[in-house]
Amino acid sequence: MSRSVGGAGAVDVATVVVECEAADVEATDRVRDFDQLSPAARRAFLDAVTGSDRTVNVAELDPGDVIRFTAYYRVV
Repeated sequence: MSRSVGGAGAVDVATVVVECEAADVEATDRVRDFDQLSPAARRAFLDAVTGSDRTVNVAELDPGDVIRFTAYYRVV
């Protein structure tokens, strides 16, 4: 998934996964365990977390979502 940034011209911004601290997770955040993701989302998440490219392109993961795996990861 990507989103556009408004302004003089549209810029395509990729959705990425970043590690975050458990203390940074708010009560209002949507937190999901890794095993709650679909097989396609799990594969995309693992590719983003283990690879050098942190881009994740899965419709079920939205910016702000937190995935609990070996650590906490936020989709931004």
